Amino acid sequence: MRLLNRLAAPLLAAVLLTGGTALPATPAVAAEQQQQAIRIMPLGDSLTFGKGDRAANGYRNWLHSWLTLSGVDADFVGSQTDGTGADTGHEGHPGWRIAWLTRHADHWMATYKPQVVLLDIGTNDLIRNQANGSTQRLAQLIDRLVAADPKVEIVLAKLLVVKHRNAREFRSFNAKLAKVAARHPRNVTLVDMSVIPASDTVDGVHPDTTGYQKMAFQWYQGLRRVLPTGRSMQPVANPFTAGG
Repeated sequence: MRLLNRLAAPLLAAVLLTGGTALPATPAVAAEQQQQAIRIMPLGDSLTFGKGDRAANGYRNWLHSWLTLSGVDADFVGSQTDGTGADTGHEGHPGWRIAWLTRHADHWMATYKPQVVLLDIGTNDLIRNQANGSTQRLAQLIDRLVAADPKVEIVLAKLLVVKHRNAREFRSFNAKLAKVAARHPRNVTLVDMSVIPASDTVDGVHPDTTGYQKMAFQWYQGLRRVLPTGRSMQPVANPFTAGG
């Protein structure tokens, strides 16, 4: 996985500096390496915040629980702390649009130093009739995140297609995301939230409990592709299947 190379870089440097022989880590250093959590920033709007879920956990509690059960030491980071889960950090801002995240991206990247960003944004642009230029604005946001850290892993979500008059704009937006992701193929992994039906929402926009569980499942599958431990991450019950 791409992030594995990033985390292994300090060890490789030690090997090169010692002529090909890695110096044994001290017990303190070894313990620190083992305990180092992977910093993950959930970034987006009210679907990242968890609106529609009375506890404001959204997908985040499901996802963190599954990562923990799989042996992944994940630290959710961000300036917001909402929900009742074991780790409530995030950058989910209800009502925000793509450009508003871009204005703060440098600060968040410098402050919280996420290694992985879970990016779900664009819903408010589209339902407020600002579809024109939306994918270009998203590309600029991703450019900003990558410029702040060229090694950052961005898991980018296709949007849940809302039960709304703007559904056509949502489908058009999602169809262009593969091209947006291809601008930074080493950094961006695409996951599909459009497979979550509007029937799994409380209002045609915000997921209900089942919808958020399905979002967590999609994020989890994306993370299995980018985390160092991804190949050994245990599969979880698929909420899209009957009885999942």
